[in-house]
Amino acid sequence: MKVMKSEWHQVESQYVIDLDENLLSEIYPECDDEEIEEKMKALEKGELDIEDVLDDAYVQDVEIDWDHEYDDWWTSRKGGYDVTFKIVS
Repeated sequence: MKVMKSEWHQVESQYVIDLDENLLSEIYPECDDEEIEEKMKALEKGELDIEDVLDDAYVQDVEIDWDHEYDDWWTSRKGGYDVTFKIVS
């Protein structure tokens, strides 16, 4: 009989981009400089949802080049995870 042990880890990986007026201009090519500046201010105030902007980037086929910032994959394996067992044969 084979028994499978699964360890369920909750991990986080963080990535960052530098979202500036140039990138917003690529996402919103129909906007002039003033409108781009308004969008930046709206993002900073939380009046414009960043997920909507990223969705718009996808629609416009603008590639977002994320930089790896941090992850906790190693530390999560030191404990604090669930373990399940299942008979597989």
